[in-house]
Amino acid sequence: MTPIPYVPELHFEQIKGWLQLWNESMTQDALPRIGFIIPGRAAGFLYQTDSSVALIENLVAAPGMTREERSTYVDAIVAAICEEAAKRGFKILLGYTQLDAVVKRAERFGFKYIGSNFHLVALPLDAAEGTGT
Repeated sequence: MTPIPYVPELHFEQIKGWLQLWNESMTQDALPRIGFIIPGRAAGFLYQTDSSVALIENLVAAPGMTREERSTYVDAIVAAICEEAAKRGFKILLGYTQLDAVVKRAERFGFKYIGSNFHLVALPLDAAEGTGT
């Protein structure tokens, strides 16, 4: 049950299918090159920046598992991402979620709860004509 490195050509379609079950669409170029997967079970990704901060995101598990199974597999993915972020020299690993269960998981891994008064916004840059004030 050791996570292996994500290889887009081998794993993307499986991850895309899992995300679609949550009504999330994903293109292969939207996922970073650094991620981990337990095939058939769970996956997650490390988004790198050019600062000392990285982001853990797109944690997803396959359907049809018990809560305990899902937790075990996702925990293994989170551990792999945390280890990889530290190995790459990042000083802070950020995550965001709307789910209390994810906050509890993060706290088990040593993450600190920062707060909930934020809004997530996105600008699709390929369609950003006429943007501005």
